[in-house]
Amino acid sequence: MEKRIGVIHYNFSFTFLEDFLGWCKEKGCEYVEIQRSDIWIKNEEPEKTTEKVAKLLKKYGLKVSQVSAGNDFIQKTKEEFNNQVNIVEKVSKLVKILDANQLRIDGGWPKEGVEENKFKELIIEGIKKTLEFAEKENVYFALDNHGQVTNDYILQLEIFEKMKSKKLGANLDTMNYRWYGWPVKKLVEIYRLIAPYTLHTHIKDGIGVRSEYKGKVFGEGEIPLIEVIKILKSNNYKGVWCIEYEGNDKEIGYEKCINWLKENL
Repeated sequence: MEKRIGVIHYNFSFTFLEDFLGWCKEKGCEYVEIQRSDIWIKNEEPEKTTEKVAKLLKKYGLKVSQVSAGNDFIQKTKEEFNNQVNIVEKVSKLVKILDANQLRIDGGWPKEGVEENKFKELIIEGIKKTLEFAEKENVYFALDNHGQVTNDYILQLEIFEKMKSKKLGANLDTMNYRWYGWPVKKLVEIYRLIAPYTLHTHIKDGIGVRSEYKGKVFGEGEIPLIEVIKILKSNNYKGVWCIEYEGNDKEIGYEKCINWLKENL
């Protein structure tokens, strides 16, 4: 079976994107996940910047698994909300320049001035609006279980069932459910429920909840990574196994995670 191993451009010590890409090539990774900030830079034309990144990817023989849109649908005003919808649509166009077709999207983050009982409504409305574009342009959205809202797997499942779109699925982050507060013994059940919807992964290990959380090298934390790999494979997961390491060692930790994944996929 092909080991489609990727790395997210996050928590590295490199100043320039090209240094990160060169490192990934050297370590034998085929895929990278990049951020909106890598292609949409202040005072630069996003299309031209994205074309430059596309050339760098070709230079190092790397493919983009997805681009993180960095959106937040939980907004106080209609204007702010529509701006977030426009961000997702704009990044959906830019990702095509990279010869890719998938975005990692977020639901949003709690903020003053937005009542909690509005969170779900805003997220669903934002996804519904952007999915119209995704369906038309053949772009996929992987909703991340991230922060204090979409780490509620029940909400995730409700969104997937309500949308019923092949263009929408999950970015399954193996650690974030634990960070949110779900007990370790509950994680396998959550993975089984989310696996059928999974379009992309963030394979991540660590220990602890919220302020007690510490990122760890694969196999050194409390996340049942072997089990989640088995669950995803049993659900015919064909996406990239994307490594995210949030420990202090950065490149050293990432390299250890890469080696662990190569041995255990």
